[in-house]
Amino acid sequence: MIRRSFLILPSVGAARERALWREGIADWDEFLARPSAPGMSVHRKESCDRVIGEAGLALEQRDSRRLASMLPRNESWRLYGAFKEDAAFLDIETDGLGPGCSVTVVGVHGPGGTRAMVSDQDLDACSVAESLEGASMLVTFNGSCFDLPVLAAEFPSLDLDIPHLDLRFAGRRAGLCGGLKAVEGALGLRRADGIAEMDGREAVLLWKRWKRGCRSSLDTLLEYNRADTENLRPVAERVCSLLEKATTEGRP
Repeated sequence: MIRRSFLILPSVGAARERALWREGIADWDEFLARPSAPGMSVHRKESCDRVIGEAGLALEQRDSRRLASMLPRNESWRLYGAFKEDAAFLDIETDGLGPGCSVTVVGVHGPGGTRAMVSDQDLDACSVAESLEGASMLVTFNGSCFDLPVLAAEFPSLDLDIPHLDLRFAGRRAGLCGGLKAVEGALGLRRADGIAEMDGREAVLLWKRWKRGCRSSLDTLLEYNRADTENLRPVAERVCSLLEKATTEGRP
């Protein structure tokens, strides 16, 4: 989808982008091949050609940050198709649900597999940074409101300035509302019986039980966190597919 995106161009919005598609200018290559573009002066077309050239170079160099800076913030989903193989799917657990809570587990599912880092064991800024090394995108569910601010507060030195796809809000645009478990259910994703009914409050209680000496509570918590991170991938695939279809068909 990113190569079909003309929102990277100055003063081009959704309506203008669709107009270019209707004119048969389906992607960046077609735009550059045309000597002119409908509604654009020669000078503006040349300026847009330069912007597309910069975007093409950024894509060739796998520079997702540069491309993300060229897109409206709520259109980061357009990067997913090009960068999903390098994406890191992240979810955290905490010892509470309110302000001032501390991180207990950070789970990352990415190109190198799935890793869970646990407080008082192997969780620190270095281990999280290592798990995110090489990631071109971060994918979360509600991470912009919870996971990333909490991580930033806990580990101020951690670089989280990576293009971010928050599936809570992207999913809502795609018609998939509710929490992660509700979205998974709508997409036919099922969790193991032992964690199928768990939520964030139960995750907090599991951590407290673990701290009181119940080893199995940590095992269950890590299984829950693993499901959270690994299920983000199929959710992202479906959400981005729905958004691409809606966008190309001209729906909001």
